[in-house]
Amino acid sequence: MKDNEPVTTRSERFDEWLKALHARHVAPYRPKEFTHALQALSVRYVERRKELGSRSPLDSAGKRAAFAAFYAPLHFLTIEQVLDQVTGPARPERIADLGCGTGVCGAAWAIRHDAVVAGVDDNQWAVDEARWNLKTLGIDGRVTRGDLLAVASGSLAVDAIVLGWSVNELDAASRDVLLPRLVSFAQERGPVLIVEPLSRAVSPWWRDWVAAFAPIGGRADEWKFPADLPPMLKELSHRAGFRRDVLGARSIWAAGRPAGG
Repeated sequence: MKDNEPVTTRSERFDEWLKALHARHVAPYRPKEFTHALQALSVRYVERRKELGSRSPLDSAGKRAAFAAFYAPLHFLTIEQVLDQVTGPARPERIADLGCGTGVCGAAWAIRHDAVVAGVDDNQWAVDEARWNLKTLGIDGRVTRGDLLAVASGSLAVDAIVLGWSVNELDAASRDVLLPRLVSFAQERGPVLIVEPLSRAVSPWWRDWVAAFAPIGGRADEWKFPADLPPMLKELSHRAGFRRDVLGARSIWAAGRPAGG
């Protein structure tokens, strides 16, 4: 931020971002069109999640718009709430957002103390959207298209890692490679935050991951935060007929405390 720029709060930046999201993704559609796309995305993303391996939930412009304008802000708000509970004094300067999607998980962490985000995703639309989101939120960062496993296996010039709603989309072999690398990073370098849906069916591997982080002081939690949604999200949710009383997620947090430390 330049010296002559007005100081804005996290809340103000979020509100301005929501307005920009509405103009970018909601306004171009008639209300019924957008509502239909949001409902179709919900069916694919939640009720038919097992199909995601063979068919992307973002296979139409309407579904992509619905994800960007509705689910991405919900994820941002959920990550903020999780961080409020787990981070303590952790203030990373550079955060890797692996499998970043539209970049909101890294953004929600970075916006707390002007950290830099290094995001990676294998979907070009998501990469482009993540770049726009970071710019619109006023966050310094770089997002590239690539394989999160390859990035995690390399030399990461960061001091924190977040994976939001992305580990469940990996196959078992990839998760087996990724897990020890994340544990090693948390033990030797800095904090790791992993966030996934509450559904156990989505993440049958969860207990093994919790057990792997436990020896280095990792904590696992299940969250149901009150869903006090901003007016735009509340209106979209109401139109789609959703009953969204809580923001739910499960998380693993490892703050880089070696065993016995």
